[in-house]
Amino acid sequence: MSEFNSASCGGVPTISDTFAVGTLWTIDYALQMAAVGYSAAYLHTRERGISYNLFAPPDGPNGIPGDWVTNPPYYALIATAEALQTTDGIGSVVVDLNIANSKTDKKATVAGYAVYDSKGSSVEQFVLFNYANVSNFPDTSAATATFSLPASAFITSNKTGVTVKYLSASGLAEKYNIAWGGQSLAGVGNGILQDNNATWVVQNQQLECTNGCSVSVPGAAMAVVFAGGVDKISVKGSQENNARSLTFLANPAIITLCIIGSLIVTTL
Repeated sequence: MSEFNSASCGGVPTISDTFAVGTLWTIDYALQMAAVGYSAAYLHTRERGISYNLFAPPDGPNGIPGDWVTNPPYYALIATAEALQTTDGIGSVVVDLNIANSKTDKKATVAGYAVYDSKGSSVEQFVLFNYANVSNFPDTSAATATFSLPASAFITSNKTGVTVKYLSASGLAEKYNIAWGGQSLAGVGNGILQDNNATWVVQNQQLECTNGCSVSVPGAAMAVVFAGGVDKISVKGSQENNARSLTFLANPAIITLCIIGSLIVTTL
């Protein structure tokens, strides 16, 4: 895909620059492209003042020193890069799990993907979305979605300490208070993620999945379950190789063989 973003001509203010669209939708759309056969995609960005930009430079003339502001689409990129990584570093096969008929049901509030290794033989990551709007529920716990993952989806050596990282925000319309893996760039002008313990931040979890396990995702948020045991991006090798490791590969012939068993989602 030579160019995409949430809306043409620079995006739509209050939509493109939100956690709901700029972050969650962008990841969902990228994974959907991988699932149907796209090998790479360019997330479009433009000059200052555009609502779907990754970040905003300091006010004033171009090049003026000062703090930069991180926008919602930036979090989509760093979370997607981790979700698509594989142990062999060659590429990944992405499968839409069609949870709750999310492929066709426009009212579905959950979705999920399995990210396989380049051969399509083992699951590296699960990516689980809960788009539930908390304001539509009596309390936050009622908006939580629970995803049940089978033990067969996890490699033997990793079943006892499966890492789950969350992408969360203070609300669907949020622009700045967004966190990935318990860290945020809210109020940080130098681009270095900082630990954040705010109430809206969902911290990383370690799960016991020997007999399968359940992953709870609050509304609205996304979880990446590192079934393959690798939860950090490798930065070894040349710059060229690093860039390649962040692209995604999808082979429809392989995808048809990627049956992982049952995955059940319930809303508490």
